[in-house]
Amino acid sequence: MKTTLFATAAVLAALVSAPAFAAETIGSVGAAYNYTNVDTNLGEQDGSSAIVDGSVAIKTTTPWTVTLNGALTYSDNALSDDTNVYGTAHATYLLNNGVRVGAFAGLADVADDTVWAVGGEAHKYFDTVTLSGVVAYGQTDDTDADLWAVRGDARYFVNDNVRLNANLGFANVDAGAIDADVWNIGLGGEYKFADNGWSVFGGYNHAESEDLADLKADSVNVGVRYTFGGSLKDRDRAGADLTDIGGLFGGFLR
Repeated sequence: MKTTLFATAAVLAALVSAPAFAAETIGSVGAAYNYTNVDTNLGEQDGSSAIVDGSVAIKTTTPWTVTLNGALTYSDNALSDDTNVYGTAHATYLLNNGVRVGAFAGLADVADDTVWAVGGEAHKYFDTVTLSGVVAYGQTDDTDADLWAVRGDARYFVNDNVRLNANLGFANVDAGAIDADVWNIGLGGEYKFADNGWSVFGGYNHAESEDLADLKADSVNVGVRYTFGGSLKDRDRAGADLTDIGGLFGGFLR
């Protein structure tokens, strides 16, 4: 826990200080409220959590970019009574045809269990649309589970400061006696005020797994974000909005 917390604190510190040490830097820091309802054959429960996150893209040498993102979530309800921390580092290469490819590694402390993950990613930038794909593999320390994930994202920019997005994901969790497939779909959007760095955002996510007591989970989140270095579209195209470890594996790490 202490190692992960230190790593996440270092990432968040980098987000704050990044503009001072890199000329071509863009990123954001945000806070959100999340409400989740979970329905299984065993009953129905709901809960809420608070999330603080941040991400920064640092253009090291053309065409290489290093992206760091981290998050902290706190919950105290029927679903969870934990403080979870996450940190992910990406190295990506921007090709001349508007395609960004790369790899990432992430570490998280979730419900007192350490989770690590590695993966590959690709992003295609069109005029008003960004398409992304991620493949990842991870493991948990205490429960010794193998995790696999495939995720696709689409973002549409109404203009440089208005974004609509959707994602579709599949994950498999293999923990010996438990071998579960999880599907999830999400929708969201963000609006940035033109005269400053602040924006508001919201989203909805639905996850299902027949293997986990016919689980169905719905969550909504709303929040505010501060972007430094440009518009929402600039942030996306610079590689500052790449998926972190908490967004993989059917959303169970959040």
